[in-house]
Amino acid sequence: MLIKFSITLLMLSLLFGCVTTEEKLFKTTSTTKQQVEARVQIAITYLQDGKPDMALVHLKEALDIDDESARVHEITALSLEETGELDLAEKHFEEMLDAEPDYTRGRSNYASFLIRQEKYDDAYDEFKIVVADIYFKGRAIAFQQLGRCADKLGKDAEVEPAYQRAVALDNSLNSAKLELAEIKFNNQDYVKAQHYLASYRKQVKPSSARALLLGVKLARVFEDKSDEASFALALKNLYPRSKEYLDYIKNIRDSKS
Repeated sequence: MLIKFSITLLMLSLLFGCVTTEEKLFKTTSTTKQQVEARVQIAITYLQDGKPDMALVHLKEALDIDDESARVHEITALSLEETGELDLAEKHFEEMLDAEPDYTRGRSNYASFLIRQEKYDDAYDEFKIVVADIYFKGRAIAFQQLGRCADKLGKDAEVEPAYQRAVALDNSLNSAKLELAEIKFNNQDYVKAQHYLASYRKQVKPSSARALLLGVKLARVFEDKSDEASFALALKNLYPRSKEYLDYIKNIRDSKS
């Protein structure tokens, strides 16, 4: 009984602590913009804590103050996505762009949302606009996502250039490097495929099943039996039930070539 009472006191103290923090934040605001931003910051904290329902409470208050704030519509859309209200989330993204068409970060988040909904046509169009903003700090990832959309849509001529731009802007984008390695391999440019794969594996440990399978294929091309065995063993040990290991068993290990 004492333990239960102590826990209750602790929960109440945490709750009041949160309220006090919010009250202090509100008391320091004066302008309408500051009032909106205070609520947005609280909403983001709740969203990061996995409480999108609580985030929406504060975002509703922010919208009541300023229903044309692109930032509020953006965070509202992301919160609604977390609650599964996808149509409503998309509506708020659209209202965000109506309010501020040049809001590149918001447009990038909208485009990523569209990818998650597998609306690749729409996402492609949005990312084309995003990458045109040369001052957007998320431009490298936007190029990577553009390449993904182009691949899904069969725009083959645009896939490799998009991934190359992504890596040129940010050399730490390892998923783009792996995409380039596979593209080069499929184009029989094995030296460059090896280069991109080696760069990927240098930064990603352990390598993905996809990377290990590509390593097996490249080792076989270069007739490097030691590397081939090493990649195959890693694939078996790390991803024994993956589709890549199944592919290796069916099409590579048991082949006569």
